[in-house]
Amino acid sequence: MMVSDFGEGWVGSPIEQWTAVLLKSGVLFWFGGFVAWASGKYDLCSADWLKLFEWVSNSFKPVPTLLCIFGLMVMVSAIANIVKQFDLVVLRFLEGYCPFPRRFWAWRRDIQESLYKIKYERYQDLAIKSVRTPEEDAELARIESELVYIPENPAHRMPTDLGNFLRAVEMRPEQKYGLNAFVCWHRLWLVLPEPVKKELAEARDKLDTAVRVWSWGALFIIWTVYAWWALPVSILAVLIAYRWILQAARIYGQLVEAAFDLHRFALYESLRWQFPDDFKNECEEGKKLTAYLFRNRPR
Repeated sequence: MMVSDFGEGWVGSPIEQWTAVLLKSGVLFWFGGFVAWASGKYDLCSADWLKLFEWVSNSFKPVPTLLCIFGLMVMVSAIANIVKQFDLVVLRFLEGYCPFPRRFWAWRRDIQESLYKIKYERYQDLAIKSVRTPEEDAELARIESELVYIPENPAHRMPTDLGNFLRAVEMRPEQKYGLNAFVCWHRLWLVLPEPVKKELAEARDKLDTAVRVWSWGALFIIWTVYAWWALPVSILAVLIAYRWILQAARIYGQLVEAAFDLHRFALYESLRWQFPDDFKNECEEGKKLTAYLFRNRPR
């Protein structure tokens, strides 16, 4: 997966920054765990909840309490940093790169193939129509926009929508310009204008936030040891976070593709590489540049 670590950092408004902190740090995860523990130990629908407040008030002592709060903050921060290290692993898993369980991913790949065939056949049926209704025009545009970001070669397709989209985004610069995105992206990032970097950084951070929310949502299932309702909450959080990941990945992926479309010649110029004579031989020249960067092959 080509998604770069460059540009990580929230660039939004203060409200968005605080929202990102709450979602990324797992504060809601720990608060939900406390509620699950309390609901398992006390009947919060009756007067038993007063026992919880009595226990908290009786246990309150300034110095030990402050030390306890500080220790909890350190623990929460440490665990949040550990979860952060698995962002790329989680993203690759959601793309479908994980080899286990094989039958599950094979089943998912079969579903994706079936959906692709249905969409492609419907696209062909609508495209050959000489006269279409406004509804059919809208459907044709929607299906075309979906098919564009699905690899044409079945061998390159992934078992998830997220995997297909990101795989297609990674391949498009090479298909159009001969520039391998995995090899060229880090170099291109360094020569991008600052406004472009800012847009990419914000989009990337939103993708990271969505992935982290998915991770916390999946981990929420551990609180089922205290309360049964933690399971449906975990499933709901995972489903919502996945839809969020899809939306954030689409924005980020299209911005990455646009960066190649609009600023690829800055890469040629900064490397003192000869510009393509015309669009027809640009793909061949891009392949030579990729080979130079990857294998140190001179012209």
